[in-house]
Amino acid sequence: MTKAEAYWERYLAATNQDKDEATFSGELIFENKGFTGEEQLSLILSGRKTVSFSAFPSYAINREPIPVAGEVYIVEDRDENPRCIIELTAVQVLPFNEVSWEMAEREGEDENLTAWRDKQREYFEDEAAVCGFDFTEDMRIVCEFFTVIYR
Repeated sequence: MTKAEAYWERYLAATNQDKDEATFSGELIFENKGFTGEEQLSLILSGRKTVSFSAFPSYAINREPIPVAGEVYIVEDRDENPRCIIELTAVQVLPFNEVSWEMAEREGEDENLTAWRDKQREYFEDEAAVCGFDFTEDMRIVCEFFTVIYR
């Protein structure tokens, strides 16, 4: 049994859920340019980070479905040790330049919208160069809002 499987079993027992009825969407490791995985994890565990942003074109290129509210993930540290379980509470797809400060602030990293946009622009430009799409200010991004449901 993997560490993630054992953690999932503990979660099911602690929440009195039936193994066959509980949904498990996979494992996540949070990384972001300028913030290490441990800093990201610390923000999540403290409750400061409750949203994650990703480039919409990456989903099509990687042939992955867009996440949906209700999906449940185990969040792991860099050593693949489970640290918490999150549930997506909402998913919104919108242009990069329409992300409000209220949304960006929930990422827990920046002091204002300009700083958030500068950091995210650089991140998305790097991802675009690797994945083969063009970043534009009106490029759609996927905003995944979540809450920690177990730790």
